Amino acid sequence: MPTAQDPQAPIADAVRDQAIDWFTQAQSGDMSAAQAENLQRWRQADPEHERAWQRLAGISRQLQQRSTVLSNPLARNTLSKTRLVEADRRQLLKLLFGAGLLGGAAWQVSDSFWLQSTLADYHTGIGERRHHTLADGTQVWLNTRTLLDVRFSAQERQLILRQGEVDILTGSDPAGRPLLVYTGEARLQPLGTRFTVRRDNDTQGTLLAVSNGRVAAQLASGGDTQVVPAGFQTRIDHARIQPLQPASQAENAWVDGFIVAERMRLGDFVEELARYRLGVLRCDPAVADLRLTGSYPLADPARILSMLEQSLPVRVEQRTPWWVTITAR
Repeated sequence: MPTAQDPQAPIADAVRDQAIDWFTQAQSGDMSAAQAENLQRWRQADPEHERAWQRLAGISRQLQQRSTVLSNPLARNTLSKTRLVEADRRQLLKLLFGAGLLGGAAWQVSDSFWLQSTLADYHTGIGERRHHTLADGTQVWLNTRTLLDVRFSAQERQLILRQGEVDILTGSDPAGRPLLVYTGEARLQPLGTRFTVRRDNDTQGTLLAVSNGRVAAQLASGGDTQVVPAGFQTRIDHARIQPLQPASQAENAWVDGFIVAERMRLGDFVEELARYRLGVLRCDPAVADLRLTGSYPLADPARILSMLEQSLPVRVEQRTPWWVTITAR
C-alpha cells in the first residue's frame, strides 16, 4: 500500500479540491499579488499541498501535446462555420475544453477532466482501458474516461469511482478489512464477487451489474440495503435503488475489448460508441431505431463505423475527423 512519502500515494479529497481552486486561479491571469502570496503560503504549509500542486503542474505538458489537434483549419472552424443545433455546440465545446484543445481557456474550467485525472489515483483517457492489481489483490479494470481513487486504512478498503466505469474482482484481504465502493449516489459492499460499476454523470446515477457473488447496495446518504445477486443489475440515484433487472451478458464485454450488441437500437449503440472516441458522433433519428447484433472491436472505432455501413442501410458522413453523423443510405 502506498505510503505518505510515495509520490503516487492518494491525495486527500480536501487537498485535491484546494489545489484545483488555487491552480485555476493561478492560470486565469486574474490573480492578484496578495492572492499569489497566499498561494505560496498554502504550498509551504504542508508537503501534501506541494505534492498536489506539482501533480497539477504536469497538466501543462498534456495541453501542449494536444494543442496541435486544432491546427487543421477544418477542425478550428468547426464551431464557427458548421450549422449546429445549440445542444450539439455545447457538447462539442465541452469535449474540446475537457481534452484541453482550446489552450488557456481550459484552465478556467474547475471541473476539467484533465485537472481531475491528474489528481486521481487511477485514470483513463478517451478510448483507453487499463487493468490494475491493488495492494490487497483486488483487480480493477478501468473503462474509457474513468477516474478512480483508492483509500486503504487499517479499518477498511475504499474504492471511490468519481466518473466512468470499473469492473472489479475482489481480493481476499489478510487483515479482514471490508471492501467498500463509493460513488456520488451509492455505497456498495461486495460479498466476495465480481461486478461492474458505471457512473456517467449525476443525472443518470450509478449502474451496478453483478457477474458473480452478491453486492450489498445502499444510498450514499444511508437507508435500507438491497442485496444484488449474480446475473442482476440495478440503477441507483440520489433518491432510491431501482428494482432489479436481469443483467446483460454483454455488460462488461469492454473488458475483453468489445462492444457486444444483441438487437440493440442503433441510436443506443452510437451513444455507447461515442464514449470511446474523441469528438462528436451523432445518429440521425431516421435510422436510430434500426437494430444490430454483433461484436465490435473497441481498439478500432473507424472499423466499427465501416462495419455499420456494411451491415445496415446507413451512411457515415464525416465532416471532420471530430464530427461524424450516421444517416440513412
